Amino acid sequence: MSLSVTAIVPAGGSGSRLGLKTKKPFVMLSGKPLLYYSIKALEASGVINEIIVAAEESQIHRVEALVRRFGFRKVKKVVVGGSTRSGSVKNCLDALTGDPDIVLIHDAARPMVSVRMIRESIRLASKYGACVVAVPESDTIKLGDRLGFVKRTIDRRNVFRAQTPQTFKAVLIKEAYEGLGKGRGATDDSSILEDLGIKIKILPGSYRNIKITTREDLKIAEALL
Repeated sequence: MSLSVTAIVPAGGSGSRLGLKTKKPFVMLSGKPLLYYSIKALEASGVINEIIVAAEESQIHRVEALVRRFGFRKVKKVVVGGSTRSGSVKNCLDALTGDPDIVLIHDAARPMVSVRMIRESIRLASKYGACVVAVPESDTIKLGDRLGFVKRTIDRRNVFRAQTPQTFKAVLIKEAYEGLGKGRGATDDSSILEDLGIKIKILPGSYRNIKITTREDLKIAEALL
């Protein structure tokens, strides 16, 4: 039996650290808005039934126009994002159609996601319940104190940098977000499940799967495309 999969795309970033007036999802990358690339990869994967995008209320019409312009067929809903990333994800979860088996969450700010990552994360989430794409840390990691001095060096052999997609059995992620206290934010979905004692399977990601935060990141992404 094939799995029913809904993809959630938080796309409410302001892009202030890019130093541009354009909202981050609509910053141009090789002639197309940043948001285009995440939706394109999700549709190209062939395993997504529905895509729900969370955007600032003032930007919803722009998302809908983008969907029409590029003929995306899997984007079924565009909802108002929350004041935090976790609030946006919660709003998307509340807008789920029916009862999907799997929920995949991928940031609009990561345009280099591959179809392989999407498909494999769904497979592992189906098997283990929860999966996070991550890459091994390649730099030496220092733990600092409040005064800005090094306390100690951390063994990096078991240190990973989390990326997206982060993928879950729908029942697990919905229950986790329903139990998330008001006012508590989370920059990472898997950490909410970790707090509940749920084990998260790591899917080795790619150093190409960068998050666009600065203008330098845009230049790197341009070179990688």
